[in-house]
This record gives sequence, C-alpha cells and structure tokens, in this order.
Amino acid sequence: MANDKFHQRFKFDLGVDEAKRRFVNRANNLILHELLAGISIHGIRSPAAQTEKALCTTLGEKYKGCGCLATILGDDFQLHLRALEGVYESPMKAWAERVAIQLLDECEIDLGIRWKEGQFRPSGSRLLDEKLIDDVLGLLKSPAHEGVLKPFVKGLDHFLHSMKNPAILSDIVTDMYESLEALAKIVTNNDKDLSANRETFVAKLKLSEPYKRMLKDYIEYANDFARHAGERGQAKPAPSRYEVEAFIYQTGLFSRLVLSDET
Repeated sequence: MANDKFHQRFKFDLGVDEAKRRFVNRANNLILHELLAGISIHGIRSPAAQTEKALCTTLGEKYKGCGCLATILGDDFQLHLRALEGVYESPMKAWAERVAIQLLDECEIDLGIRWKEGQFRPSGSRLLDEKLIDDVLGLLKSPAHEGVLKPFVKGLDHFLHSMKNPAILSDIVTDMYESLEALAKIVTNNDKDLSANRETFVAKLKLSEPYKRMLKDYIEYANDFARHAGERGQAKPAPSRYEVEAFIYQTGLFSRLVLSDET
C-alpha cells in the first residue's frame, strides 16, 4: 500500500475501478516508457525491442513494429498484469521484479493480488497462501496428478479475475470441487463423483468424524452454489468472494491431507 494515503487522510472513497485505473497508468508509464527509451537509445536489436516483441507473442497479439505494445495494452488491467509477468521472463527480469513490487506498494487499496516468483497471484492470508495454495501447487506437479492440478490452477486464475468479473465466482467453486473430486478418485481408485465417494475417501485418509462432517458440508456448499441449478432452472446468486476464497483454502486443506501423506 502507498505510504502517502492521501485519499484516506481526506476520507475520499476510492473504489476498485479507480484504483485499477491508477495501477494501469503507473504500469503503462513504467513498462512502456522503459521499453521505448531502451529502443530509442539502443535500436531495434536491443533487449528492450526484443522484449516488446516477445510480449506481443505472450499476449497472443501480432507484432507490428516498435511501440505497438502501447495500443495492444490500452487500459486493460489484466493485460498489464500479464505483460509484467512476460517481462519477468525476459532479460529484464530483475527490473520487472522491482516494478511489480513498486506497483503493488503504490496501490491505494488492496486489489486482491500479490507478486510471487514472477507471477501475480490472488492475495489472502499469507500463511494460508503458502501452506494451502503454494504447497499444494508444488505437490501436484507430478504427471499422475495432472487431472487434479488443471482445475485447481484454473480456479486460482478465475479467482484472480473475479474482482473484475464477479459472475465467475461460482465457476471457481466448480473448479475446486472438480480438483478434489479428481484427487478422491485417485485415492479410492474408482470413478464415482465426490458425493458418492465421500465415505470411502474419508476412510482411506483415516480421518475423524469431524472431518467427515467438514467434507459433507464442503460438498453441500458446492452443490448449493455451483453444481446444481436453482429452482425451475434459474441461475443461483453468486457466492461472496470471501466465501469462495475460504472454499479454495478448504480444497487446499483436503488436498494437502492427501498429498502430504503421499510424500
């Protein structure tokens, strides 16, 4: 957070959209001006020019010559996040790290993101992030867990973008549920859905009765908010972002109980 919290001192209500707009402008100033300055001084074969071209490729856009990145990025918050991750993969890695930290430090409000190891990730409790998210991602990297990892990563990516698009919050619940369901199928060696597999899954993990109830509540929550349609086929209201974040951590908790026992 910025040290000089001007809007707080004068009690200005600075919303998420305005904070994102300022983030984009700062990122635009730092990324584009740095690249263009490097190209101007060192030419089209400079690391800055090569980085701009590589960023266009990373973003899936056509490179149309020096300076085209400004048009591609525009005012898009997500594209600026992705672009900075792309710069981290270039020879300008150390610079990208400094810029990312600076941008987050200057944010007037929490945008729900943090920077770690060259990536923007959803923010939350640092302890939970490390133990229930980062550890799980590391433990799921084996080929045997590919079907578990994909929906888990997909859910995290959806969560990163849910500030801008709250409609996908229910999708995150589905993603996380599918991840744990896939893990349960591996543990129990059958293809039943998680609801039908619950007792066997808990028994295999040798968990106590309270954990059985926790898993039952986990399944009911997923069914209530994401997996089953509302009455008469109508869409259900999306869960809150804070509840979805907790659901992600619950998924990480159950996953870690399995994966830690395997290692």
